[in-house]
Amino acid sequence: MFWIGCGALLIIFFSFRAYINNRKKFRMKITGDQSSRLYFYLLQGGNLLLIISGLLFLMLAIVSHVNGFEVIFSSDVAYHIKINGS
Repeated sequence: MFWIGCGALLIIFFSFRAYINNRKKFRMKITGDQSSRLYFYLLQGGNLLLIISGLLFLMLAIVSHVNGFEVIFSSDVAYHIKINGS
């Protein structure tokens, strides 16, 4: 969970920094081109999604650490699923 938490903090930090930098640069531009405005809103929306996903991964890491859970990312799904038979 340590690495998930560190990765989440990095995602949050760099996404927030990109969000602020994009907003400052867009304010300095005076052009009213419609395509650049759409591009700006897409970038800002992507940055907000990354910030939210980083927060969710950070919450996953904190809750898993507190409750003692271990999240295993593996391609062998059948190995980690416990099948309850009758």
